[in-house]
Amino acid sequence: MPEVTLENIAKMYGSVVASEDINLTIHDKEYVTILGPSGCGKTTLIRMIAGIIEPTRGKVYIDGMNMEGVPIEERGIGYVFQNIALFPHLKALENVSYGPIVHDLGREEAIEISTKYLELVKLLDRMKMFPSELSGGEQQKVSLARALATGAKLLLLDEPLSALDARVRMDLRYELRRLAKSLGLTVLHVTHDQEEAMTVSDRIVVMRNGRVVEINTPEMLYRDPQHIFTANFVG
Repeated sequence: MPEVTLENIAKMYGSVVASEDINLTIHDKEYVTILGPSGCGKTTLIRMIAGIIEPTRGKVYIDGMNMEGVPIEERGIGYVFQNIALFPHLKALENVSYGPIVHDLGREEAIEISTKYLELVKLLDRMKMFPSELSGGEQQKVSLARALATGAKLLLLDEPLSALDARVRMDLRYELRRLAKSLGLTVLHVTHDQEEAMTVSDRIVVMRNGRVVEINTPEMLYRDPQHIFTANFVG
């Protein structure tokens, strides 16, 4: 099962510092949220873990293995984007089965796996619908099922609920945590929504200006913040 370790991670774009001196360990089956205002480096950090961008310096370890030079498809991760990224010409079941088929599973086995995950996200009755026929919340559930169908045990969520309306966000965040715990996943969830982070997390990583300000449980961050920024931002 995956544990993620970051050692002195930094990312620079010329003179602009996106992330700097980040050290963090995400334990097996832990649900960790990266919380901070827009532009603080949250998405940059999760993309370095995924392998979408390479760190300027520092190392990313997944399951004890150095990920330097390892492409995204070989990292054993599932990634859910902020902007819902489904193939518009494929039905829900076909979207979910795309990953298993790419990973060289037979079509029948891929369909069986995909059906299981659509059932887990409670969308089995929508499996023959195109993305345009689904609500925003249903589309994001299909994205989640597609990420899980590859067999990934490490799930990276990049502001997965921000494009949804308030009621759907509230319902889906509980669904995310339920799925993560029932499937024994390690989850790293990026958000700028304090309530969302407090609801779903085992631990919260508070970021500001590309640096980690504080790491603790939701209760301790609320009751006993160690920094003024945390107290003001978490409320």
